Amino acid sequence: MILYIVRSIKRVGRYKRGFTLVELMAVLAVLAIIVAIAVPRFTATIKVAKEKADKVTAQMIARAAEQYCMDNDDEDHADSADSLAPDYLKEKPEPQADDKNSFYYEVKKGVCTGVYYGDSANGSNLLD
Repeated sequence: MILYIVRSIKRVGRYKRGFTLVELMAVLAVLAIIVAIAVPRFTATIKVAKEKADKVTAQMIARAAEQYCMDNDDEDHADSADSLAPDYLKEKPEPQADDKNSFYYEVKKGVCTGVYYGDSANGSNLLD
């Protein structure tokens, strides 16, 4: 009977399953490589999406600015895009770019020639 109990205890230990430290480290290394590849691509995709969203917002600002100039018989006008809300834009336009705080538009001869970040026409034209 004692021999039977000893054999049973040995069998319990034999069928124990688990991962070794080396196997766990290998899995962690593979996951780290996948993250190192995926994260920069994901952040680049977010940056491109924000730039495209700002270009679409700039187009809306341009149409609203042209409408403002037609309604007020003003051929040349430049101002912050915040001034177009709520009459010509549903809400105040907010740039998606992290380092920008507002939009500025410029209308010449009744046509919006540029929408820029910031308070003046210094910088790249978002309508290009």
